[in-house]
Amino acid sequence: MVEGTNVSAKEYSRMQKLLLLVAGCIAIDQTLLSIVIMVVLAAGLLIAWQERDVPGLRIWPRHLKWLLLLLLAAGYVSLHNPLVTNSFDCTFNFFYVVGQYVALVWLVTRFGNCFAGKKLFEKPAPYEEGLSFWEIFIRQPFPLRMLRLLGWVAVITVLIGIGQHYFGGATDSVWVDQEANPLLRNRVFSTWENPNIFAGYLCIVAAYVMGYISVEKNARKRWGLFGFLLLVILCEVFTFSRGFWIAMAAEVLVFVLFFYRKGILYLLGVALTGAALAGPVVWQRLDTLRHFTEDSSAAMRLAYLEIAQAIVADHPLGIGWYNYRYVFPEYDFYFKNPEVIMYHSHNLFLNIAAELGIQGLLLFLCAWACLLYMAVKLVKKARFLWVKAFSAGYLLMCLGIIVGGIGDHVLFNVRLGVLFWLLNTILVLIWNLNRFASE
Repeated sequence: MVEGTNVSAKEYSRMQKLLLLVAGCIAIDQTLLSIVIMVVLAAGLLIAWQERDVPGLRIWPRHLKWLLLLLLAAGYVSLHNPLVTNSFDCTFNFFYVVGQYVALVWLVTRFGNCFAGKKLFEKPAPYEEGLSFWEIFIRQPFPLRMLRLLGWVAVITVLIGIGQHYFGGATDSVWVDQEANPLLRNRVFSTWENPNIFAGYLCIVAAYVMGYISVEKNARKRWGLFGFLLLVILCEVFTFSRGFWIAMAAEVLVFVLFFYRKGILYLLGVALTGAALAGPVVWQRLDTLRHFTEDSSAAMRLAYLEIAQAIVADHPLGIGWYNYRYVFPEYDFYFKNPEVIMYHSHNLFLNIAAELGIQGLLLFLCAWACLLYMAVKLVKKARFLWVKAFSAGYLLMCLGIIVGGIGDHVLFNVRLGVLFWLLNTILVLIWNLNRFASE
């Protein structure tokens, strides 16, 4: 039994396995993910009720927790904005989307911290010779286990994307401006809804792969990670998402400048090889950046930005969560068609400002800045190499989201949003593990 409770350590272990299942579902299907989160939440609430008299541990820094609670409150209050005319739709979306974020953050914090199911400061079971892969896996800290599972799922997802390109199944001209890109026939999306969302996911995957390359001492493993990184970049190319091409390039450049300077020569070699092997369709897609406004997709995004800026200027306190789609027709000077549904502004920061107001954007940025500060401190003071790798990956991921977020709001996708908040929670757990865990 866990000291002072009616809950056994096996129940904690079972909860952690269920949370690993949740992590695996993120890259598979939204409906499946939502159902699994609800089931795991019910199991977690039952255990929490059994332990209701046991004082809890403070895992999240107090200032960060209050910022996030204020952000959550700002989202709920925005539902009562007079501009919200479709109250049911907006309220349902808030509880459906944010509910999954909150549920996962609470579950991972409650059952994934380094003391879950153990006495405080209890030393972990020692490694022994001859242990099986599974025995080693279950003795590792929960955040590390979750990261490894996310990595295995990412390998499968990337291979599916590459398979789509070479063997069929990629999206057709629905996502392609044939006039500006006559050679472009398909864009891969793997298990995600569309190529742009998949491109954002690949930037997250690449960031953590680079983080691990920066600390790996074993040459064979490092080259294996480098080979997988090349596959991720290749898959990114096949999405033909120009905004996230730039985001990926920014990540790689910062990686070799700040985390792995010996990789500069490798980067030059890969860049030269890529330039030599790139087909005419890639060069044509790159060439559209020189004539940005002539591409219909780029022209639409510029229009989206102007519309979002006008909405923020007219309603600096926000228009309400999920209400962008209903306010958009009033400002639409591009399509001039009320039947065109635009769910978000295609800019991460403008979309938050439009729906939650300037105050909501400031709360989000302050909370994110706190998380970035924690990651920077961990890079400098990590006691374990994998902690340093994760922290470097987190910083690179945030760079990719910021750069990609200028031209798209991929966190609007619920699964990517769940993944983003899961990784934020893992960062907080690792922050505590780095402070208290035994060697």
